Amino acid sequence: MNSGQKLYHYTSINSLALILKSMSIRFGRLDRVNDPTEGTSSDFYSMAQYFFISSWTSNEIENLALWNMYTPLMRGVRIELELPLFPTHSIRHDITNSLVNSEEFINYDLGYFISSAENIPLEIKYTDDETLLTPPIKQSQGLYLRALSQYKRSIWRVEQEYRYQLIILPIERNIKPTEVSSSYGRLISMQTPPPFDGYLLKIRREAFETMRIRLSPKLSPGDREIIEALIATFNPMATIEDSTIAGLIR
Repeated sequence: MNSGQKLYHYTSINSLALILKSMSIRFGRLDRVNDPTEGTSSDFYSMAQYFFISSWTSNEIENLALWNMYTPLMRGVRIELELPLFPTHSIRHDITNSLVNSEEFINYDLGYFISSAENIPLEIKYTDDETLLTPPIKQSQGLYLRALSQYKRSIWRVEQEYRYQLIILPIERNIKPTEVSSSYGRLISMQTPPPFDGYLLKIRREAFETMRIRLSPKLSPGDREIIEALIATFNPMATIEDSTIAGLIR
């Protein structure tokens, strides 16, 4: 996708409050999402706990299924943001399009290493081909993790999903830089999880300030008051829009 294009995120009012207050998006672990088979390989353990994702849709038309799936009782919002959603960082001469900066790239105190953080939304492909859904990842030089988290089963096609993702691997705390590779390799073989369940990334300021917030079709007057108060407090430049299908469903 190109700069200036839009992505959309259906969510609850509670999540909206956290996004507005922190000016950030929370990336959650892949093993906590709606498809329990994601992140599974055919020749190794499931690696879903090491993928941290933020899911969006490219469909600008309101989607009744997504309102149902991602907003409680269809009382929530759809956030619209312009690409790029996040600032871009350079870590080394060969890593110039990163979601995280050099200080976030590895943390010896907490014990984690971010092995992949490309600042490009990945378009999810939909298939029922098991060789794509559960690919082999063992290679002579190690595990090819990027083969995972690219495909979902056809039943999820309605999402038209684009996702940002971080691959976060555990390392032993306070080790030497030369020990990182052997450390995360050993911990992955034992299925040791990362030291946290979520990771926050700041939204690019220009994208945040031009945010559009579409209200869900079954929003109550009280819900609207809460949303308007949140926007006035944390992002007064954001735009509120009414649902285009309000009154068309019970």
